[in-house]
Amino acid sequence: MLLIAFFCAGLGAQTPASLLFLTEHSPPGQYLDAQGQVAGVTVELIRHLQQQLQEPGEFRLLPWGRALSMARTGESTALFETVRTPERENWFKWVGPLLHYQISLYGLRQRLGIAASELKLPGKLIACSYRNAVTAKDIMQFGFEEGRNLVLTSRSGECLDMLIAGRIDVMAITEYSLPGFALEVKQAGYELTRVQYLTERKRYLAFSKDVADERITRWQQALEQSYRDGTMRSLYQPVYAEAIILRLEDSARQTP
Repeated sequence: MLLIAFFCAGLGAQTPASLLFLTEHSPPGQYLDAQGQVAGVTVELIRHLQQQLQEPGEFRLLPWGRALSMARTGESTALFETVRTPERENWFKWVGPLLHYQISLYGLRQRLGIAASELKLPGKLIACSYRNAVTAKDIMQFGFEEGRNLVLTSRSGECLDMLIAGRIDVMAITEYSLPGFALEVKQAGYELTRVQYLTERKRYLAFSKDVADERITRWQQALEQSYRDGTMRSLYQPVYAEAIILRLEDSARQTP
């Protein structure tokens, strides 16, 4: 009996800690629903992986800067959707990609004209981006500078509000956000026009460094399996373009 109790206690000690999943407001991937619960297609995908792996965990939605800081200093933490950069590479252990998409600068056709793509940047334009986002650096490569002609915001959606109000001229819009943003702009009586292609980017699930490598491998394998068996497609298809879904499915096919 003593031996059995010791064995059970040993098993309990090896049970991995429950994960804390941190994210920001970024529809349709993640947002708070009418009941105040964290929801969205990426959240649904991660919950599917939790079920497959029998991994319990809590979801919390925070401003991006705070979520990033907590993920870097906390334990048993996973941050999503996180852009993987050389600077961040050693901050986390990575599973993904969760998204693979393009980003471009857009403005309003009624203000920039029909030849917006021929405008010389930065010119007299004022740009906007989300503070602590990697995209801000992409915009700066075209001569935009914070405090002069680049506004950095801390609230998601604020750039679009300022674009419609005429306080800025261009903003970065992701491929997956474009349909929703275009609709909001249309409802305000305007039309979006692309000014400049910025980059192609991938977003990941970033785990704190204390999470065991074997656990990371299981999450990666489960994610890729969801790309192969159609689970991701069934969740993403109602809200994301076919090109985004195909890129993710291709990434799983390229894995041995």
